[in-house]
Amino acid sequence: MFSRTAFLRHASPGFSAPELLTALSLFGVISAVAVNNYVSFMPGYRVRGAALEVAGDMNTARLSAIREGRAYYYVPQAGTQYTIRYANGAGTTDVKTVDVARDYPQVRFGVTGITTTPYGVAGAPPAVPATQITFNSDGTVTNPAGVYVESTASSGHVQHGVTVTASGRVRVWHFDGTNWQ
Repeated sequence: MFSRTAFLRHASPGFSAPELLTALSLFGVISAVAVNNYVSFMPGYRVRGAALEVAGDMNTARLSAIREGRAYYYVPQAGTQYTIRYANGAGTTDVKTVDVARDYPQVRFGVTGITTTPYGVAGAPPAVPATQITFNSDGTVTNPAGVYVESTASSGHVQHGVTVTASGRVRVWHFDGTNWQ
């Protein structure tokens, strides 16, 4: 009654148990390698993100100073915080306060192992400016300085610097352990 061809035509398609186990084990090995690579890159992404946030806030302060015709300030605070403020005639008004360590875990302000500024001046720069950086209404800067962020993770030391020149240029730098790029 049942022929061999009829049986083969109605057999359900699929994979055998050994085929499924082989595919799952290969997927597991590839996933483990991918997760390790992802975790090792995280400190660098966090430090770069923190540096880009500082640079973005400085650029926003500079452009707001030009647009509104009043001074804006980058003010370093205790620990890993800074505030962006503007002059309102009777004093200052806080626009934004950022805690870098809260927003970017395992990141702090620091200059561990740095012996020159990004512009080649010898000597370790301070991690944060000693005084506020003032963005004037004409786009120039009073007290140009740099802000340096680094990773606290033991998996790899990553550093970036954000510099502001007297002309108002904000630039993000990467320190590769020897040179600024």
